[in-house]
Amino acid sequence: MKKSPPSTPKASSSTASSTSAASKTKSSGVLKFPLLFGRSNYLWMLIGLAFIVVGNVMMIGKEDIYSFTKITLAPIVIMAGFLVEIYAIMHRPAARP
Repeated sequence: MKKSPPSTPKASSSTASSTSAASKTKSSGVLKFPLLFGRSNYLWMLIGLAFIVVGNVMMIGKEDIYSFTKITLAPIVIMAGFLVEIYAIMHRPAARP
C-alpha cells in the first residue's frame, strides 16, 4: 500500500489568494459585480412595473365596483405590464462594437 505524503495546511495560502482576488475587484472599497441585464432591460422592467402599478391604482375605490375601468381596462393594463416584464427579461440587447 502506498502512503500519501503528509498534508500541509493550506489555509494561509488560500486565504492570501482569496484576499488578493478580492482586492483586485475592489474599487474605492466597493466590490463590483457584473449586472445581470443590460441598461435597456432595466428600463423596460421599470416601464412594465409602471404599467402594473397604474393598473392596480385604477382598481382602487369602493364606488361603482362594476365599472368598465375596474372590470376591463385595469386588468388589461396589468396584463400588458406583465407582458412588458417578460419582454424585458427575455430581450437580449445588441452587442456593442
